[in-house]
Amino acid sequence: MKFASKILLLLFAAMLFAVPGFAQTGNIEGTVLDTDGKPLVGATISIDRQGITQHFEVKTDRNGKYLHAGLPTGNYKVTVTKDGKAATSNPNVRVTFGGSAKTDFDLRQAAAQGASEEERAKVAEEKAKQEAVKGSFEAARTAMTAKNYDEAIRLFKEAADKDPTQHVIFANLADALSSSRKYDDAAAMYRKAIELKPDEAAYHNNLGIVLGNAGKVEEAAAALQKAAELNPTGAGQSYYNLGAVLTNRGRTKEASDAFKKAIEFNPQMAQAYYQLGISYFGSPDTIPQAIPVLQKFLEMQPTGQDAEAAKQLIEAAKQAAPTGYKSEKAIAEEKAAAERAEKAKADAEKAKKKR
Repeated sequence: MKFASKILLLLFAAMLFAVPGFAQTGNIEGTVLDTDGKPLVGATISIDRQGITQHFEVKTDRNGKYLHAGLPTGNYKVTVTKDGKAATSNPNVRVTFGGSAKTDFDLRQAAAQGASEEERAKVAEEKAKQEAVKGSFEAARTAMTAKNYDEAIRLFKEAADKDPTQHVIFANLADALSSSRKYDDAAAMYRKAIELKPDEAAYHNNLGIVLGNAGKVEEAAAALQKAAELNPTGAGQSYYNLGAVLTNRGRTKEASDAFKKAIEFNPQMAQAYYQLGISYFGSPDTIPQAIPVLQKFLEMQPTGQDAEAAKQLIEAAKQAAPTGYKSEKAIAEEKAAAERAEKAKADAEKAKKKR
């Protein structure tokens, strides 16, 4: 009983709660060539979000390359400005959850087209949503940053009433509701965002998290698996989130399966090994399996914040099932002994035939 209590204390201290991660950002990157086909250095790249107007800027480096990370998901217009004037643009750049939208520009082609970029810029500006929507949205974002969630909810609802076609507004409203622990309401708003933008993996991911927090595990699993299907490069995180949801509901066997899938899609996700090791403590029969998994975690993060807890869990697992655990050295020695025995048997058979 004392030993069992020790393991429970270790698990509680090591685990607390597995925390799934919300994600709604991506990158835009590319290369700009000047009218001579050479890298354009120091050009201003203006990145303007469509619908809910947001403006970002970055400059090209000495190789004509640029990168802006951490952009909210959505559609953007990317403009190259040279000598204070718009040289060319791409009005249809889409940023997805965890993705990187590559957008290159060649000013030789732009010059050949001969079209007025200023005229195209005016057309794009005319399509931007009314200032009232932008004002409500930005004010709501400010309230979110200040953790004034009730005010953020009110303002996001106001923006949604003014323009109910913007999936980004509903997704942010869902974030605010989730932060207020109104999980059912948050799920409804994520579903509204998905209705408007069904191929946005981030919305399915976040829907799965709030459904899990609401105790609707089966629905959460379906949403997180959909996120993995839509965004295979981010599937590891989606399955990790599924494992976290299942862990927090005490469904350790299913959680271990989800963490295994996370590792399958992303073998470098150290935290998935750690959580998988913890999930194996859900049954006495699987405790020995925690040892190699936690050892792998320590190889990847030998000095991380969970390293000491992992070491203690390994020792606890060895004590819990001493007859079932074999070190790598012991396994290698057994294998070598078996090979020697097999060779000796084969030699004896040969000698017998010669006689």
